[in-house]
Amino acid sequence: MSKNNVKIQVSNNEFIWDSEKGLFSFDGAPALLFWDSAIELFLKTIEEVSGSDVSKTVFEATGYRMGHLVSSYYQGRNDLEQLLSEYSHIYRNAGWGNVEIPFYSFDEKRALIRLTNSWEHRIFNNTSKENAGVVLPSHWAGVFTGLFKQNVWYKVNKSQLNGHEYDEIEIFPSDTTAASNIHELSRQKEQENILELERKVKERTEELSSLVMELSSPVIPVLEGILVIPLVGRFNEERLSIMIERALSELSTQKAGFLLIDVTGLSHFDTYTIHGMQRLIRAIRLLGGECYLVGISAELSIQIINSNLIDMAGINTFSNLQKGVEFAIGENGYELVRKTQQS
Repeated sequence: MSKNNVKIQVSNNEFIWDSEKGLFSFDGAPALLFWDSAIELFLKTIEEVSGSDVSKTVFEATGYRMGHLVSSYYQGRNDLEQLLSEYSHIYRNAGWGNVEIPFYSFDEKRALIRLTNSWEHRIFNNTSKENAGVVLPSHWAGVFTGLFKQNVWYKVNKSQLNGHEYDEIEIFPSDTTAASNIHELSRQKEQENILELERKVKERTEELSSLVMELSSPVIPVLEGILVIPLVGRFNEERLSIMIERALSELSTQKAGFLLIDVTGLSHFDTYTIHGMQRLIRAIRLLGGECYLVGISAELSIQIINSNLIDMAGINTFSNLQKGVEFAIGENGYELVRKTQQS
């Protein structure tokens, strides 16, 4: 060959370097040469960017599809034993380590592969072993899937990384494929995202509920013996219980006799609100206090009448808070007197 082309024959494999064009071929197919450290950096970068669980699936899918591609180069050959012997030479001569296939059965779709000094062992020997023993085992699963013409998967029985003499990979029929692993990973990630979103929604809902509880229905002292509780927004059982508990507590603490329920902030009465008002009024009366409804608009008055759910007998109602306070002051034994301006 010319000085720009170097050809080397190793067993039955041919390596050609074309230095003029910067090309390298292995058995007539374009190939690349990499240092182990470069492959190590490549795999570590994938793991760093993707995370360990995602990168494991990526490594398996890559190895499996590479193996399936290799088997496609030899379609149509029936001499499986000779072909497997050639495979051993190809991988050894390419620097992938020694390969021994002590057992295979085309009928059972099973095989046993033993690897010594594989590039995967060399790379992961002194580094993180979390995703070690993934690429080459799945690679051989891809090879035998093509050779057996049936889906097979792998199991690592022994590993040099764990102190064994060789890596032993068992191949067996399985529904597991690289595509199914990718799909399972996608479903797992989707479920994790949903759970995380639900967690954040729950957390945010609890924060907002707590804030609403703190701000809703405060019991406000107006004058001696007179309290006001404004009703705002919609009520549920929890809000109603807290509202009633606060009202009773403040009525007792303040030694008040009058509670004005201000409904100015309500646009309509729902079932919870109506029942809540009933419970509050009964509870206040049991303590000897009186309840007034203030801030009732014409629309709300119609709803109250049509609902037939609130017994209005003995309950004083006022169109606004001012009038209700003035009435309560009088009932409490006081009167409002305008201060006379001095000349």
